[in-house]
Amino acid sequence: MNIGIFGGLFDPPHIGHLIIAQSVLEEFRLQKIIFIPAGCPPHKTEYSPYHVRYEMTTLAIQGNKKFFINDIEKTIPGKTYTVAVMRKLKKKYTGKLYFIIGGDQWEEIETWKNTHALFTECNLIVVPRPHSLIKKSSRFFKKILIGHSPLVDISSTVIRKKIKQQCNVQYLIPPAVYQYIKRKKLYI
Repeated sequence: MNIGIFGGLFDPPHIGHLIIAQSVLEEFRLQKIIFIPAGCPPHKTEYSPYHVRYEMTTLAIQGNKKFFINDIEKTIPGKTYTVAVMRKLKKKYTGKLYFIIGGDQWEEIETWKNTHALFTECNLIVVPRPHSLIKKSSRFFKKILIGHSPLVDISSTVIRKKIKQQCNVQYLIPPAVYQYIKRKKLYI
């Protein structure tokens, strides 16, 4: 079984995440995509509580029989490093794991903990992101697979800013996530 692993803050999850996941699922003929909300990522300092991001991600993927969610990062104490998460996932799932990242994350790959070891734990799919190049200069370039998902210029950061400015974001996020954010009065 070929399984896509899609990690991120998902603060909030938006249609860009879903478009990328569906595109990678089809392009690489994966059997499923598992969304992994970040626990305590080393490169970020401010984000919503884990349970809020987990609930929003659950709402975002509902209805797609090939999308699943896993709370593995919630169980890891301290900083959650991708290589450690992938090692735990390899013990849980049989088959090949394909970790999905955006071009913006690819630009930082050399700063990740044990990057070289990550490539022994999984295959890495890098998808294009607006304003980010998939640079060939990394020593890991020949080890990656490049996805061809549509370029969607949406980010969770922009969505949070728009909500704070009282702008309408209902077409940027799944309807259930939009209702959740309104109900919980998030990002205001």
